[in-house]
Amino acid sequence: MEIGSEFWLDILPEQTSVELPGYLKRYGDIALTASGSSALTLLLRQIQPKSKTALLPAYICESVIEPFLEEGYVCHYYEVDENLMPDIESIKSRKEVGVFLHLGYFGFPVNANLSDVLAAFKRESVLIIEDVTHSLFSNYELSRLNDFYIGSIRKWLGVPSGGFLAASTGKLDASLEEDFAFANKRLAALLTKGEYIRTKNMELKTAALRKISEAEQLLKENFSPWQIDGLSMEIISALDAEELKQKRKSNYLALYSGIQNIQGVKPLFALSDERVCPLFFPVMIKKEERGRIRGRLTEEGIYCPIHWPLPPQLETEKLGTTKAVFDEILSIPCDQRYGEDDMKRIVSVLESIS
Repeated sequence: MEIGSEFWLDILPEQTSVELPGYLKRYGDIALTASGSSALTLLLRQIQPKSKTALLPAYICESVIEPFLEEGYVCHYYEVDENLMPDIESIKSRKEVGVFLHLGYFGFPVNANLSDVLAAFKRESVLIIEDVTHSLFSNYELSRLNDFYIGSIRKWLGVPSGGFLAASTGKLDASLEEDFAFANKRLAALLTKGEYIRTKNMELKTAALRKISEAEQLLKENFSPWQIDGLSMEIISALDAEELKQKRKSNYLALYSGIQNIQGVKPLFALSDERVCPLFFPVMIKKEERGRIRGRLTEEGIYCPIHWPLPPQLETEKLGTTKAVFDEILSIPCDQRYGEDDMKRIVSVLESIS
C-alpha cells in the first residue's frame, strides 16, 4: 500500500445530524468556507486595518500570500529560524504593519515566543491573525491577543472542501456565496482515488491525480469566499477527532524512535508535549541530498511532500535562515490512515537509502 499523497473517499457517510464539532468551537464566531484561502479572502474583504500592509512569515505557502495581493495589500515577510521559530528582530524591523499573521508549524507551538510582539502590535492597533491549519487538533493554549483565526480543514482528512474563518470576539459578516465546482471536482477525485486504493488500477490513480490538479487550479484562479459543501460538513461533523489525534501521535512517536539515529535525516521536533497533534513528521535533509532521498522514497510508494516550494513572491536573495528551511525540509506522512507497520516500513526504507 502506498503511504502519503492525497486522502481519498471510498464510502460516503450516511446522512447525519450536522453540528459544529468541538475542535472548531474553541475559536469563537465561525464561518465555514470551501478552503483556507476562501476564509482568508472573506476576512480581508471585511476588515479595515490602519494600513493595507501585511507582515507574514517568510516560511509560508503561496496560497496564503495570494489573497493578500489580490485584495491590494503590500506584503512584507519576517524570518523563521532553523527550528521554525519566528525571528523577533526580523519582526521588529518592520515599522508599518496593518495586519500580522503567525502560525504554529506542523502542530507545534513554535510561535509561543511572540507574546511580547503581539502585545506591542495590540497597542499599535495592528490586526492579528493566527493561521491554525497546522495546529487544528493541538490543544495548547492560543494567544488571547489574536483577533482572527483562519484554517484549512481539508489538509487533515478526506473532504471535498473545508476551511474556516473565526473571530475571537464579536460577530463575523459570514455572507458566503455558493459555488461547488471546486468541491464537486475534488469529490470526483477523492472517490476515484478510493477506487484506485481498492483495485490498484493505475489508470484510476492517474485520473485521480489529474482531477485533484484541476480542482486546485480552480481554487488558484478564484479566491472568492465560497461556502463549504454539505457532504464535507457531514464528514467533518462525524469525525472522531480523538481517534485522529491518537493515531497521529502514535505514528509520530514510532517515526521519531526509528529515524532520530539515521544519519543525514534530522527530525525537527520531539513529541514531548501531549497537547500537540502533528500534521506531518518534518525532517531536515541537506539540500544536495533531499531530492535523492525523496525520489527513492517515492520509488517505494512513500510520498513525502515539501512544505513548501519557495513562493515566487519572495526575494530569495533577501532571505536568511528561512531559505535553508525551504531548501532542506521534508514532510513524512504520519496521519490516521496508517499504523505502526507503515511507520516501520518508512524507517526501513530510510535506513536503506540514507
